[in-house]
Amino acid sequence: MTKRLLQTFLRSHRGTEPLWKIWWICGIPVAWLTSALVIASEAARVADHPVAGDWLDVLRILIYVAWARLAWQCAHNAQAGIWTPVARCALAAGFIVMYLV
Repeated sequence: MTKRLLQTFLRSHRGTEPLWKIWWICGIPVAWLTSALVIASEAARVADHPVAGDWLDVLRILIYVAWARLAWQCAHNAQAGIWTPVARCALAAGFIVMYLV
């Protein structure tokens, strides 16, 4: 892990990183990864491996929760104050979608 990436992670863990960095730079790869895990878990179920599909779902939810925690902590670091409640509502909606999918 590069020093710069580690510093970004530590700042986001403390809630001092700007929201846009966590939302866009980290959120897009998280979205790709969770989407791939949805596809992989469904493929595992179709291939008659339901336990593997369940574990992939657990992994997907854990990845989303880890990212959402960082985004929630950094939500107050937006330039415009309106983005804090918007981001937190979107994160809550994401939890619902993760549960339903």
